[in-house]
Amino acid sequence: MKKIIVIGGGLAGGLTAIYLAKRGYEVHIIEKRGNPLLSQADYIDQVSSRAIGVSMTVRGIEAVVAAGVPLAELQECGVEVSGMSFFIKGEPKTRELPPLDKLKPLSLSRSAFQVLLNKYAELAGVHYHYDQRCIEVDLDGCSLMTKDSEGNFMTHKGDLLVGADGARSCLREAMQSHCRRFEFHQSFFKHGYKTLVVPDASKVGLRKDLLYFFGMDSEGQFAGRAATIPDGSISFAVCLPYTGQVSLHSDDRTAMKAFFDQYYPMVPEDIRQDMFEQFMIKPSNDLINVRSSTFHYKNTALLIGDSAHATAPFLGQGMNMALEDAFVLDQLFDQYGDDFEKILSEFTEQRKKEADAMQDMARANYEVLSCSDPVFFMRARFARYMNQKFPDHYPPDMAEKLYFTSMRYSELRDKQEKQNVWYKIGRMN
Repeated sequence: MKKIIVIGGGLAGGLTAIYLAKRGYEVHIIEKRGNPLLSQADYIDQVSSRAIGVSMTVRGIEAVVAAGVPLAELQECGVEVSGMSFFIKGEPKTRELPPLDKLKPLSLSRSAFQVLLNKYAELAGVHYHYDQRCIEVDLDGCSLMTKDSEGNFMTHKGDLLVGADGARSCLREAMQSHCRRFEFHQSFFKHGYKTLVVPDASKVGLRKDLLYFFGMDSEGQFAGRAATIPDGSISFAVCLPYTGQVSLHSDDRTAMKAFFDQYYPMVPEDIRQDMFEQFMIKPSNDLINVRSSTFHYKNTALLIGDSAHATAPFLGQGMNMALEDAFVLDQLFDQYGDDFEKILSEFTEQRKKEADAMQDMARANYEVLSCSDPVFFMRARFARYMNQKFPDHYPPDMAEKLYFTSMRYSELRDKQEKQNVWYKIGRMN
């Protein structure tokens, strides 16, 4: 029986391990955190509330369910999303998104979803090594060295290494050193973010089945998002520059209080004051973009999820693409059996193209959400109308395809570019 070692037991690593274990491989997960089935403390950043909630589109749902995780249990981890609402000058512009099929996107509790994956990974026979931090990787020897919380070192050797250890991946660092002509680009957005949590979403007065966006009327100053999760809380992501009078690191309380009053007037005063106080003391988080020229090394190592293609969450697709990575990898095992060399090279061939397309769209969406366009909503309505009238010629609505289908990101990007051309032609005429 071949042994596969997954570095990182997060969402991408957990789902990948389930798929591989169900194929009969001996699967081991190296995880620097503790066991979430015993305690979720390591999986919820109590200080910064980083990534407390995530959005799962139909693409991600289908990838999880295909691994044998019951849909009903997955839906218990989230709140079904029925639409989006954009606040302009304190007033909402809401767009309902009726499902194309039976599935709706979910606003997930990240920790609850993590527990669900660990539960089914253990049922599939996955071996977890908790509190083990990867410190050195031998690509050709297909082994790695870890260090536990007590300072003890251990060597793990297998037949394949899968890096699911995030944007600062230990496996990818090894590939940078050992892969000939390996190109890697890491960039940061001009904005970072802070996550503010209101324990009782019902007091805020926003619909729990909507994703809320803020900042389109800020002329590029900020972008914001809010979503309700199943525990009844609502999280607000506030994206701002790092420096300036109104910024992540501002100590100008008057200016920052005025900022919250201007852009969150729909929130009751006492809750808005609490959000302001949270903002002033919480640390900021970076928005990072990672691009690698390849996702594999020979027949011994593979990068998936953020290790391969981390991106800012302005399209809501980072986790969804990571989950789809696991699904695509499983399909390649169907196609090529135990031929790791063919599987890994084909994975890079397929997923590199999709990752680049997804990141291109995420960056474009970031510009839209942080900079008001007076014709944005008119253009969206025009696009939907034209597709309904001329479905064989005019590209479909991108939001519907993104949230309710598993259409390839490269195809979505191409359709979006085509739609932009049609729109310009229409304006000229």
